[in-house]
Amino acid sequence: SSPTGYGDCEVVKLERGFAGCNYKDMTGEECFAQAKALVAPLHGYFSNQDKKYEALRFECAKFTAATKAKVAECAYLQEAVNAKVMETNEQAEEFNKAAENTEANCRTACADYKECRAKTISAYQKVVGPCETTSS
Repeated sequence: SSPTGYGDCEVVKLERGFAGCNYKDMTGEECFAQAKALVAPLHGYFSNQDKKYEALRFECAKFTAATKAKVAECAYLQEAVNAKVMETNEQAEEFNKAAENTEANCRTACADYKECRAKTISAYQKVVGPCETTSS
């Protein structure tokens, strides 16, 4: 960062820092020619700087377009990821519901088995029970 706050600025020095004109000694055309001669060496410098600026502006435009394309690609891919996440969440929810249904069915089947087993044991004891009781 430069002390001026404008990035990396170059200092361009003139041969003379003042282009004043004494109109008593010189005509307006002579004063203009003197001032023009004073800044003439700067023409090449500013022409070169202008070329550098245009090259950087062109490069910036390329990167801006590439950045916009990358942002659009990222947005598209984010939508695809979001869709996959939503699909996966839906599948997980279906799986969890199926697991809950399976658990409920198992509990029901278990309860039915216990009830059937209790009835079977009771019926068995009614038929065989007295025999076993007397044989012991």
